[in-house]
Amino acid sequence: HYFIYDLGAKQHLGQFLAEHVPGDWAIPWQGKVKAQGWMSVRAGITAVETHDNLSDMLRGCVNYSGDVDTVATIALAAASCSKEVENNLPQHLILSLENGTYGREYITRLDRELMALVKSDE
Repeated sequence: HYFIYDLGAKQHLGQFLAEHVPGDWAIPWQGKVKAQGWMSVRAGITAVETHDNLSDMLRGCVNYSGDVDTVATIALAAASCSKEVENNLPQHLILSLENGTYGREYITRLDRELMALVKSDE
């Protein structure tokens, strides 16, 4: 929402969320991410605010340790919609995704459908 509708700079994402949703979203995350959703969200916000491309962001998410797959999912999904973040993920990461019922093709189709809703909303 924040990036799709261009509501502000990525460095202000946590501040924006803190103004609209109760929580310490503007405080940068440090350390291991345990299996509590708010930790993954805060770490994801910090990753978005501190990286300018998806490859570095993914590495940063993994470096937190702990529930890094959730952190990376949150951060990269949000950042993929930001004009300030370069999409430089290697193609093999995308092409080698499993393709079961909810695999690569499902995600690609869902992305197209969701973005079509945004475009029809403008």
